[in-house]
Amino acid sequence: MALRLRDESTAVQKRVQAKNPIGEVPRSIELSVCCQARDIFYHNYVLGSTKPFNFLQTFYLPTCKDEHLSRSVDAVALAYLNYQRQSPSAEEEARQHYVSAIACTSAALRSPDEAKQDSTILAILLLDLYEKITNKDPTFYGAWAAHLSGALTLVKLRGDQQFQDPSIVRMLMRLSTNLLISCVASGRPVLADLVALRNTLAAHFPTPADPKWRESDLMIEFASLRQDIEKGVLSDLDAILALIELDAKFVKLGKEAPPAWQYKTVQVEIKSSHHYESFHHVHPAEHVAQMWNTLRLTRLSINEFICFRCLALQRRQKSSPALLAIHQCATSAIKEMASDICATLPQYIEDPPLSLVQAFTETEPSHTTSKVETRTSPAGQPDPTHHLPCYRLIFPLFVAAQSSAVSPSMWKWVIKQLRFMADYHAIENAMSAAKILESGEKPEIWKVYAMLGSYAFVC
Repeated sequence: MALRLRDESTAVQKRVQAKNPIGEVPRSIELSVCCQARDIFYHNYVLGSTKPFNFLQTFYLPTCKDEHLSRSVDAVALAYLNYQRQSPSAEEEARQHYVSAIACTSAALRSPDEAKQDSTILAILLLDLYEKITNKDPTFYGAWAAHLSGALTLVKLRGDQQFQDPSIVRMLMRLSTNLLISCVASGRPVLADLVALRNTLAAHFPTPADPKWRESDLMIEFASLRQDIEKGVLSDLDAILALIELDAKFVKLGKEAPPAWQYKTVQVEIKSSHHYESFHHVHPAEHVAQMWNTLRLTRLSINEFICFRCLALQRRQKSSPALLAIHQCATSAIKEMASDICATLPQYIEDPPLSLVQAFTETEPSHTTSKVETRTSPAGQPDPTHHLPCYRLIFPLFVAAQSSAVSPSMWKWVIKQLRFMADYHAIENAMSAAKILESGEKPEIWKVYAMLGSYAFVC
Protein backbone atom coordinates (compact mmCIF):
# COMPACT_ATOMS: atom_id res chain seq x y z
CA MET A 1 0.00 0.00 0.00
CA ALA A 2 2.78 2.39 0.92
CA LEU A 3 4.52 1.70 -2.40
CA ARG A 4 1.35 2.35 -4.34
CA LEU A 5 0.84 5.63 -2.55
CA ARG A 6 4.35 6.72 -3.42
CA ASP A 7 3.82 5.75 -7.05
CA GLU A 8 0.60 7.71 -7.21
CA SER A 9 2.31 10.71 -5.67
CA THR A 10 5.01 10.60 -8.29
CA ALA A 11 2.45 10.36 -11.06
CA VAL A 12 0.49 13.29 -9.71
CA GLN A 13 3.69 15.31 -9.41
CA LYS A 14 4.58 14.59 -13.05
CA ARG A 15 1.12 15.62 -14.25
CA VAL A 16 1.29 18.90 -12.34
CA GLN A 17 4.78 19.65 -13.65
CA ALA A 18 3.60 18.93 -17.19
CA LYS A 19 0.87 21.54 -16.86
CA ASN A 20 3.00 24.04 -14.92
CA PRO A 21 6.64 23.56 -15.84
CA ILE A 22 8.98 25.05 -13.26
CA GLY A 23 12.11 26.73 -14.57
CA GLU A 24 15.51 26.53 -12.98
CA VAL A 25 16.02 28.43 -9.76
CA PRO A 26 18.10 31.53 -10.58
CA ARG A 27 21.56 31.46 -9.09
CA SER A 28 21.40 35.17 -8.24
CA ILE A 29 18.82 37.91 -7.97
CA GLU A 30 19.63 41.18 -9.69
CA LEU A 31 18.89 44.11 -7.40
CA SER A 32 17.73 47.43 -8.78
CA VAL A 33 20.18 50.32 -8.77
CA CYS A 34 18.15 51.99 -6.05
CA CYS A 35 18.25 48.88 -3.80
CA GLN A 36 22.01 48.58 -4.28
CA ALA A 37 22.44 52.26 -3.46
CA ARG A 38 20.33 52.02 -0.33
CA ASP A 39 22.28 48.97 0.92
CA ILE A 40 25.64 50.69 0.37
CA PHE A 41 24.42 53.87 2.04
CA TYR A 42 23.15 52.02 5.10
CA HIS A 43 26.38 50.05 5.37
CA ASN A 44 28.57 53.16 5.32
CA TYR A 45 26.39 55.68 7.14
CA VAL A 46 23.74 53.98 9.27
CA LEU A 47 24.48 50.46 10.53
CA GLY A 48 26.77 50.63 13.54
CA SER A 49 26.96 52.63 16.75
CA THR A 50 29.68 54.97 15.45
CA LYS A 51 28.14 55.70 12.03
CA PRO A 52 27.12 59.37 11.51
CA PHE A 53 23.47 58.56 10.72
CA ASN A 54 23.03 55.57 13.06
CA PHE A 55 19.86 57.15 14.47
CA LEU A 56 18.21 56.43 11.11
CA GLN A 57 18.00 52.76 12.14
CA THR A 58 15.01 53.70 14.30
CA PHE A 59 13.18 54.89 11.19
CA TYR A 60 14.25 52.15 8.77
CA LEU A 61 11.65 51.35 6.09
CA PRO A 62 9.59 54.51 6.54
CA THR A 63 5.83 54.20 6.34
CA CYS A 64 3.97 55.43 3.27
CA LYS A 65 3.01 58.66 4.98
CA ASP A 66 6.73 59.46 5.32
CA GLU A 67 7.28 59.58 1.58
CA HIS A 68 9.45 62.69 1.93
CA LEU A 69 11.85 60.67 4.10
CA SER A 70 11.99 57.62 1.83
CA ARG A 71 12.55 59.82 -1.24
CA SER A 72 15.32 61.67 0.59
CA VAL A 73 17.00 58.38 1.57
CA ASP A 74 16.88 57.21 -2.05
CA ALA A 75 18.21 60.54 -3.37
CA VAL A 76 21.25 60.62 -1.11
CA ALA A 77 21.91 56.89 -1.48
CA LEU A 78 21.92 57.13 -5.28
CA ALA A 79 24.11 60.24 -5.16
CA TYR A 80 26.59 58.33 -3.01
CA LEU A 81 26.49 55.36 -5.40
CA ASN A 82 27.21 57.69 -8.29
CA TYR A 83 30.18 59.10 -6.38
CA GLN A 84 31.56 55.58 -5.87
CA ARG A 85 30.88 54.16 -9.33
CA GLN A 86 30.48 57.19 -11.61
CA SER A 87 27.14 55.83 -12.78
CA PRO A 88 25.15 58.13 -15.11
CA SER A 89 21.96 56.15 -14.42
CA ALA A 90 22.42 56.50 -10.65
CA GLU A 91 23.16 60.22 -11.04
CA GLU A 92 20.01 60.81 -13.07
CA GLU A 93 17.84 58.73 -10.76
CA ALA A 94 19.32 60.54 -7.73
CA ARG A 95 18.39 63.89 -9.25
CA GLN A 96 14.84 62.70 -9.90
CA HIS A 97 14.45 61.45 -6.32
CA TYR A 98 15.92 64.71 -5.02
CA VAL A 99 13.40 66.82 -6.94
CA SER A 100 10.61 64.58 -5.68
CA ALA A 101 11.96 64.69 -2.12
CA ILE A 102 12.08 68.50 -2.21
CA ALA A 103 8.44 68.61 -3.35
CA CYS A 104 7.32 66.10 -0.71
CA THR A 105 9.26 67.84 2.05
CA SER A 106 7.85 71.23 1.04
CA ALA A 107 4.36 69.76 1.29
CA ALA A 108 5.17 68.36 4.75
CA LEU A 109 6.45 71.76 5.88
CA ARG A 110 3.13 73.35 4.92
CA SER A 111 1.39 71.08 7.41
CA PRO A 112 1.72 72.30 11.01
CA ASP A 113 1.68 68.72 12.28
CA GLU A 114 3.96 67.09 9.69
CA ALA A 115 6.48 69.92 9.91
CA LYS A 116 7.24 68.96 13.51
CA GLN A 117 7.59 65.23 12.83
CA ASP A 118 10.94 63.49 13.27
CA SER A 119 10.77 62.27 9.69
CA THR A 120 10.71 65.85 8.40
CA ILE A 121 13.89 66.87 10.18
CA LEU A 122 15.50 63.60 9.06
CA ALA A 123 14.51 64.32 5.47
CA ILE A 124 16.06 67.79 5.69
CA LEU A 125 19.30 66.35 7.10
CA LEU A 126 19.46 63.88 4.21
CA LEU A 127 18.73 66.58 1.62
CA ASP A 128 21.61 68.57 3.09
CA LEU A 129 23.85 65.50 2.80
CA TYR A 130 22.81 65.17 -0.85
CA GLU A 131 23.89 68.76 -1.42
CA LYS A 132 27.27 68.14 0.18
CA ILE A 133 27.87 65.13 -2.08
CA THR A 134 26.81 66.89 -5.27
CA ASN A 135 27.71 70.55 -4.67
CA LYS A 136 31.33 71.44 -3.91
CA ASP A 137 31.11 75.21 -3.40
CA PRO A 138 30.98 76.27 0.30
CA THR A 139 30.10 79.86 -0.64
CA PHE A 140 26.89 78.75 -2.33
CA TYR A 141 24.67 79.65 0.60
CA GLY A 142 21.51 78.29 -1.00
CA ALA A 143 22.80 74.74 -0.86
CA TRP A 144 25.14 74.94 2.09
CA ALA A 145 22.98 76.72 4.63
CA ALA A 146 19.29 76.65 3.70
CA HIS A 147 18.48 73.04 4.62
CA LEU A 148 20.22 73.06 7.98
CA SER A 149 18.96 76.51 8.93
CA GLY A 150 15.44 75.31 8.15
CA ALA A 151 15.92 72.23 10.32
CA LEU A 152 17.19 74.40 13.17
CA THR A 153 14.03 76.50 12.95
CA LEU A 154 11.87 73.36 13.18
CA VAL A 155 13.77 72.18 16.25
CA LYS A 156 12.87 75.41 18.03
CA LEU A 157 9.17 74.81 17.26
CA ARG A 158 9.15 71.27 18.68
CA GLY A 159 9.70 72.11 22.35
CA ASP A 160 11.77 70.40 25.05
CA GLN A 161 9.98 67.05 24.93
CA GLN A 162 12.10 66.01 21.93
CA PHE A 163 15.21 65.90 24.12
CA GLN A 164 13.87 62.94 26.10
CA ASP A 165 14.32 60.46 23.23
CA PRO A 166 17.94 59.21 22.84
CA SER A 167 17.46 58.63 19.10
CA ILE A 168 16.21 62.18 18.60
CA VAL A 169 19.08 63.52 20.69
CA ARG A 170 21.57 61.73 18.42
CA MET A 171 19.80 63.16 15.38
CA LEU A 172 20.00 66.68 16.82
CA MET A 173 23.66 66.19 17.72
CA ARG A 174 24.32 65.33 14.08
CA LEU A 175 22.39 68.44 13.02
CA SER A 176 24.47 70.63 15.34
CA THR A 177 27.75 69.08 14.14
CA ASN A 178 26.90 69.47 10.46
CA LEU A 179 25.74 73.05 10.94
CA LEU A 180 28.93 73.88 12.84
CA ILE A 181 31.09 72.42 10.08
CA SER A 182 29.11 74.36 7.47
CA CYS A 183 29.80 77.59 9.38
CA VAL A 184 33.53 76.85 9.63
CA ALA A 185 33.87 75.76 5.99
CA SER A 186 31.96 78.72 4.56
CA GLY A 187 33.53 81.31 6.87
CA ARG A 188 30.19 82.33 8.37
CA PRO A 189 29.75 83.17 12.07
CA VAL A 190 28.35 80.44 14.29
CA LEU A 191 24.63 80.99 14.74
CA ALA A 192 23.37 81.89 18.22
CA ASP A 193 20.56 79.36 17.78
CA LEU A 194 23.15 76.65 17.15
CA VAL A 195 24.99 77.49 20.37
CA ALA A 196 21.66 77.42 22.22
CA LEU A 197 20.83 74.00 20.75
CA ARG A 198 24.21 72.59 21.82
CA ASN A 199 23.74 73.95 25.34
CA THR A 200 20.31 72.31 25.55
CA LEU A 201 21.69 69.00 24.24
CA ALA A 202 24.50 69.09 26.80
CA ALA A 203 21.97 69.74 29.58
CA HIS A 204 19.78 66.77 28.60
CA PHE A 205 22.54 64.46 27.46
CA PRO A 206 25.77 65.31 29.32
CA THR A 207 28.87 64.42 27.31
CA PRO A 208 31.79 65.77 29.38
CA ALA A 209 34.04 62.81 28.56
CA ASP A 210 33.27 62.67 24.82
CA PRO A 211 36.34 64.14 23.09
CA LYS A 212 34.45 64.73 19.82
CA TRP A 213 31.82 66.83 21.61
CA ARG A 214 34.50 68.81 23.46
CA GLU A 215 36.36 69.21 20.18
CA SER A 216 33.21 70.66 18.61
CA ASP A 217 32.97 73.22 21.44
CA LEU A 218 36.55 74.27 20.69
CA MET A 219 35.73 74.49 16.98
CA ILE A 220 33.04 77.04 17.86
CA GLU A 221 35.71 79.08 19.66
CA PHE A 222 38.00 78.71 16.64
CA ALA A 223 35.29 79.89 14.22
CA SER A 224 34.41 82.88 16.41
CA LEU A 225 38.05 83.86 16.90
CA ARG A 226 38.74 83.57 13.19
CA GLN A 227 35.80 85.89 12.51
CA ASP A 228 37.14 88.47 14.99
CA ILE A 229 40.62 88.32 13.47
CA GLU A 230 39.38 88.66 9.90
CA LYS A 231 37.15 91.61 10.85
CA GLY A 232 40.07 93.38 12.54
CA VAL A 233 38.43 93.32 15.95
CA LEU A 234 41.72 92.21 17.52
CA SER A 235 45.15 93.68 17.13
CA ASP A 236 47.91 91.40 15.91
CA LEU A 237 49.29 90.98 19.42
CA ASP A 238 45.87 90.30 20.94
CA ALA A 239 45.13 87.84 18.14
CA ILE A 240 48.40 86.00 18.81
CA LEU A 241 47.67 85.73 22.53
CA ALA A 242 44.10 84.51 21.88
CA LEU A 243 45.35 81.93 19.37
CA ILE A 244 47.99 80.65 21.80
CA GLU A 245 45.31 80.27 24.49
CA LEU A 246 43.02 78.35 22.11
CA ASP A 247 45.87 76.12 20.96
CA ALA A 248 46.57 75.24 24.59
CA LYS A 249 42.94 74.11 24.95
CA PHE A 250 43.34 71.70 22.04
CA VAL A 251 46.56 70.36 23.58
CA LYS A 252 44.72 69.82 26.86
CA LEU A 253 41.90 68.02 25.04
CA GLY A 254 44.39 65.53 23.59
CA LYS A 255 46.05 64.92 26.94
CA GLU A 256 42.72 64.37 28.71
CA ALA A 257 41.23 61.99 26.11
CA PRO A 258 40.07 58.76 27.79
CA PRO A 259 42.09 55.55 27.18
CA ALA A 260 39.52 54.35 24.61
CA TRP A 261 40.30 57.45 22.55
CA GLN A 262 44.08 57.09 22.64
CA TYR A 263 46.33 55.61 19.99
CA LYS A 264 49.57 53.64 20.01
CA THR A 265 52.75 54.75 18.34
CA VAL A 266 54.44 51.85 16.58
CA GLN A 267 58.13 52.02 15.66
CA VAL A 268 59.02 50.05 12.52
CA GLU A 269 62.33 48.46 11.60
CA ILE A 270 61.75 48.80 7.87
CA LYS A 271 59.61 51.59 6.44
CA SER A 272 57.01 50.74 3.83
CA SER A 273 56.29 53.14 0.98
CA HIS A 274 53.40 54.46 3.09
CA HIS A 275 55.60 55.50 6.02
CA TYR A 276 56.98 59.01 6.00
CA GLU A 277 58.97 58.36 9.16
CA SER A 278 59.91 55.17 11.01
CA PHE A 279 56.69 55.00 12.99
CA HIS A 280 52.94 55.03 12.54
CA HIS A 281 49.87 55.33 14.75
CA VAL A 282 47.35 52.58 15.44
CA HIS A 283 43.89 53.73 16.50
CA PRO A 284 41.26 51.47 18.13
CA ALA A 285 38.62 52.70 15.65
CA GLU A 286 38.40 55.01 12.67
CA HIS A 287 36.27 57.62 14.44
CA VAL A 288 39.11 57.95 16.96
CA ALA A 289 41.56 58.64 14.12
CA GLN A 290 39.15 61.23 12.74
CA MET A 291 38.96 63.01 16.09
CA TRP A 292 42.75 63.18 16.35
CA ASN A 293 43.24 64.37 12.77
CA THR A 294 40.62 67.09 13.24
CA LEU A 295 42.51 68.20 16.33
CA ARG A 296 45.80 68.16 14.41
CA LEU A 297 44.66 70.04 11.33
CA THR A 298 42.90 72.64 13.50
CA ARG A 299 46.00 73.11 15.64
CA LEU A 300 48.00 73.36 12.43
CA SER A 301 45.68 76.11 11.18
CA ILE A 302 45.84 77.95 14.51
CA ASN A 303 49.63 77.92 14.48
CA GLU A 304 49.68 79.07 10.85
CA PHE A 305 47.63 82.08 12.01
CA ILE A 306 50.15 82.67 14.81
CA CYS A 307 53.10 82.60 12.39
CA PHE A 308 51.35 84.98 9.99
CA ARG A 309 50.55 87.48 12.76
CA CYS A 310 54.09 87.25 14.12
CA LEU A 311 55.50 88.10 10.70
CA ALA A 312 53.03 90.98 10.37
CA LEU A 313 54.24 92.42 13.69
CA GLN A 314 57.88 91.93 12.72
CA ARG A 315 57.35 93.92 9.53
CA ARG A 316 55.87 96.88 11.43
CA GLN A 317 58.19 96.92 14.42
CA LYS A 318 61.55 95.63 15.54
CA SER A 319 61.48 91.92 16.23
CA SER A 320 61.73 90.92 19.86
CA PRO A 321 63.13 87.71 21.40
CA ALA A 322 59.64 86.90 22.72
CA LEU A 323 58.10 87.23 19.26
CA LEU A 324 60.81 85.05 17.72
CA ALA A 325 60.23 82.41 20.42
CA ILE A 326 56.47 82.41 19.71
CA HIS A 327 57.09 82.04 15.98
CA GLN A 328 59.55 79.20 16.56
CA CYS A 329 57.15 77.40 18.91
CA ALA A 330 54.30 77.71 16.38
CA THR A 331 56.52 76.41 13.58
CA SER A 332 57.47 73.40 15.71
CA ALA A 333 53.79 72.70 16.41
CA ILE A 334 53.01 72.81 12.67
CA LYS A 335 55.78 70.29 11.95
CA GLU A 336 54.60 68.01 14.77
CA MET A 337 50.97 68.06 13.63
CA ALA A 338 51.94 67.40 10.00
CA SER A 339 54.13 64.47 11.08
CA ASP A 340 51.34 62.94 13.19
CA ILE A 341 48.85 63.28 10.32
CA CYS A 342 51.24 61.38 8.04
CA ALA A 343 51.64 58.71 10.72
CA THR A 344 47.90 57.98 10.54
CA LEU A 345 48.16 56.78 6.96
CA PRO A 346 49.65 53.24 7.19
CA GLN A 347 46.78 51.84 9.26
CA TYR A 348 44.19 52.75 6.63
CA ILE A 349 45.95 52.82 3.28
CA GLU A 350 47.31 49.31 3.85
CA ASP A 351 46.59 46.65 6.45
CA PRO A 352 48.80 46.74 9.53
CA PRO A 353 49.77 43.42 11.14
CA LEU A 354 46.53 41.74 12.16
CA SER A 355 48.02 40.63 15.47
CA LEU A 356 48.83 44.24 16.33
CA VAL A 357 45.29 45.46 15.70
CA GLN A 358 43.74 42.57 17.66
CA ALA A 359 46.10 43.13 20.55
CA PHE A 360 45.10 46.77 20.87
CA THR A 361 43.54 47.33 24.27
CA GLU A 362 42.11 50.28 26.10
CA THR A 363 45.28 50.97 28.07
CA GLU A 364 47.75 53.76 28.31
CA PRO A 365 49.29 54.58 24.91
CA SER A 366 52.67 52.97 24.45
CA HIS A 367 55.45 52.56 21.94
CA THR A 368 55.84 49.25 20.14
CA THR A 369 58.39 47.97 17.69
CA SER A 370 57.35 45.78 14.77
CA LYS A 371 58.16 44.84 11.25
CA VAL A 372 55.67 46.03 8.68
CA GLU A 373 53.55 43.33 7.13
CA THR A 374 51.30 44.07 4.17
CA ARG A 375 48.19 42.03 3.48
CA THR A 376 46.14 42.40 0.33
CA SER A 377 42.72 41.14 -0.54
CA PRO A 378 42.26 38.30 -3.05
CA ALA A 379 43.77 38.90 -6.48
CA GLY A 380 45.56 41.97 -5.12
CA GLN A 381 42.38 44.03 -5.18
CA PRO A 382 41.97 46.86 -2.66
CA ASP A 383 39.85 46.13 0.37
CA PRO A 384 36.59 48.07 -0.22
CA THR A 385 36.31 48.75 3.51
CA HIS A 386 39.43 50.93 3.18
CA HIS A 387 37.85 53.26 0.63
CA LEU A 388 36.17 55.72 3.01
CA PRO A 389 38.95 55.64 5.63
CA CYS A 390 41.43 56.51 2.87
CA TYR A 391 39.13 59.21 1.52
CA ARG A 392 38.91 60.81 4.95
CA LEU A 393 42.68 61.15 5.06
CA ILE A 394 42.88 63.28 1.90
CA PHE A 395 42.03 66.57 3.60
CA PRO A 396 44.38 66.20 6.60
CA LEU A 397 47.20 65.15 4.26
CA PHE A 398 46.49 68.12 1.99
CA VAL A 399 46.57 70.54 4.94
CA ALA A 400 49.87 69.02 6.13
CA ALA A 401 51.45 69.28 2.67
CA GLN A 402 50.29 72.87 2.18
CA SER A 403 51.57 74.10 5.54
CA SER A 404 54.24 76.79 5.69
CA ALA A 405 56.70 74.56 7.53
CA VAL A 406 56.39 71.51 5.29
CA SER A 407 59.64 70.05 4.00
CA PRO A 408 60.11 69.28 0.29
CA SER A 409 60.36 65.58 1.15
CA MET A 410 57.01 65.55 2.97
CA TRP A 411 55.37 67.50 0.15
CA LYS A 412 56.55 64.92 -2.40
CA TRP A 413 55.60 62.02 -0.12
CA VAL A 414 52.02 63.31 0.36
CA ILE A 415 51.56 63.71 -3.40
CA LYS A 416 52.80 60.15 -3.87
CA GLN A 417 50.26 58.84 -1.32
CA LEU A 418 47.41 60.79 -2.93
CA ARG A 419 48.31 59.38 -6.33
CA PHE A 420 48.37 55.90 -4.84
CA MET A 421 44.85 56.41 -3.47
CA ALA A 422 43.72 57.56 -6.91
CA ASP A 423 45.30 54.63 -8.75
CA TYR A 424 44.76 51.76 -6.30
CA HIS A 425 41.57 52.78 -4.49
CA ALA A 426 40.07 54.64 -7.49
CA ILE A 427 39.54 57.84 -5.47
CA GLU A 428 39.28 60.55 -8.10
CA ASN A 429 39.45 63.45 -5.66
CA ALA A 430 42.78 62.20 -4.34
CA MET A 431 44.23 62.95 -7.77
CA SER A 432 42.53 66.36 -7.75
CA ALA A 433 44.17 67.19 -4.41
CA ALA A 434 47.55 65.97 -5.68
CA LYS A 435 47.30 68.18 -8.77
CA ILE A 436 46.48 71.24 -6.65
CA LEU A 437 49.62 70.64 -4.59
CA GLU A 438 51.71 70.08 -7.72
CA SER A 439 50.43 73.30 -9.28
CA GLY A 440 51.80 75.37 -6.42
CA GLU A 441 48.42 77.01 -5.86
CA LYS A 442 47.49 77.96 -2.31
CA PRO A 443 43.68 77.79 -2.15
CA GLU A 444 41.91 78.42 1.14
CA ILE A 445 41.91 74.99 2.79
CA TRP A 446 38.16 74.97 3.48
CA LYS A 447 37.47 75.34 -0.24
CA VAL A 448 39.39 72.11 -0.75
CA TYR A 449 37.38 70.58 2.10
CA ALA A 450 34.21 71.51 0.23
CA MET A 451 35.60 70.09 -3.01
CA LEU A 452 36.11 66.80 -1.19
CA GLY A 453 32.44 66.70 -0.16
CA SER A 454 32.72 68.18 3.33
CA TYR A 455 31.15 65.99 6.02
CA ALA A 456 29.41 63.89 3.37
CA PHE A 457 32.57 61.77 3.57
CA VAL A 458 34.67 63.39 6.31
CA CYS A 459 32.24 63.11 9.22
